[in-house]
Amino acid sequence: MRRRVFIQSGSAAFALALAGCGGGGGGDTGVSPAEAATDGSVVAGSPQTAPVGSAEGAYPFGSRLNPYVAGIQPTSATPLEMDTTIRSAYDAWKARSIVDVPTVSGGKAVKFGSSADYLTVSEGAGYGMLLAVLMAGHDPGARELFDGLLTTVRARPAKGMMQHFGDQAKYLMDWRLKLDGTSSDWDDKGANAMDGDLDIAMALLMAHRQWGSGLGWDYRQEALNTIEALKQIDMKPDGSTKGLPSADNNRTSDYMIGHFRAFAKATGDSFWNKAVDRAYQLIHHIQSVYAPGTGLIPDFVINTHTENPEPSKGYIGDGTATEGFFYANALRNPWRFGSDYVLSGDWRWKDVNNKLVSFIKDDCGGDPTRIALGYQLDGTATERSYPPRATIGCMIGGALVDGAHQEFLNSLWTYTANNLSRDYYDSELQLLPMIVASGNWWAP
Repeated sequence: MRRRVFIQSGSAAFALALAGCGGGGGGDTGVSPAEAATDGSVVAGSPQTAPVGSAEGAYPFGSRLNPYVAGIQPTSATPLEMDTTIRSAYDAWKARSIVDVPTVSGGKAVKFGSSADYLTVSEGAGYGMLLAVLMAGHDPGARELFDGLLTTVRARPAKGMMQHFGDQAKYLMDWRLKLDGTSSDWDDKGANAMDGDLDIAMALLMAHRQWGSGLGWDYRQEALNTIEALKQIDMKPDGSTKGLPSADNNRTSDYMIGHFRAFAKATGDSFWNKAVDRAYQLIHHIQSVYAPGTGLIPDFVINTHTENPEPSKGYIGDGTATEGFFYANALRNPWRFGSDYVLSGDWRWKDVNNKLVSFIKDDCGGDPTRIALGYQLDGTATERSYPPRATIGCMIGGALVDGAHQEFLNSLWTYTANNLSRDYYDSELQLLPMIVASGNWWAP
């Protein structure tokens, strides 16, 4: 069992545990880009151009080269105001979060908060690589940062997975590094965390579009290597993700459907379309059977090999009693699903997010500061001791799917823009959804 524990700031700090589970396409979306653009959605920005190979990159921040096909945007700030907020937040994030890795020449890492035990986790590498590739054009050092993070990723493979799966596992990262940047040798002596490797693979595909693969790292090939390793090691043949301690358990925040679509396009492998469909089947089942009145999604699902997958009863992933709640992992789902919907227009993920966001909006009365730290699937709140910034940030992505959430979306944006965190996890889960909401998210 792999667990990453961090302390969240606030008036009543508490420890959360996040499991490091190993654990376009996706069928008929039900809406075409042409239809989506006329169904009441707000198209994000106007197409502009930037030359491939320019100093800014092929897709500089703020250019909005590919307008969204569906969804809405905040109306409480203009695109310029949103971009200004994001630029400032990114600069502050980079200044305090990026550190050199003592034992990796040229290696960089996203520092894991104030932990006295270890330097970084692969999840942080994924977030950092996404932010770097997205902020090229604003940050002249974005590629240097990206390459430094990638250098660490490749220098610290998941050694434990290599023992079981062979050389292919070297394209997956050890999920946690010691303070000096050496492998953790903890648990399975270097196992991977699926969420980190999924984001790393997606960021590599985006880097290929942003900077090309002709000089230095071959981003595209590195992406393909990681995608294949993920398929062979972290996925089941039916498209389900694997978890611990059984491959028939999984973590819902690993259902990164937008990434799966990008992998299908990059590889030509329809398996990743199957993964999109399977993720929806599992989420739809959980919402319908276990959360019909709330649409809430648990951190972990068990028994995915049966006809009745169910929320975890606890102590199989994080090693906590709250694994069957909408909590420290599943809070990321609205952001992931909304990020996909604005680019794909897939009605299924609008439906999934609408159910969840509608409940949260009603529960807090439209006031983001009243969102609970977590919820049981029947809607019972865990506690409301302080505003959960990561949850609020990710809810921005969830609210993008429907005009019915416009006022709530505006409140989520305003709160987040005025309450930017300095802490690991919170800060990344504010920045990335804000980039999506501003119209600056894109696919490779």
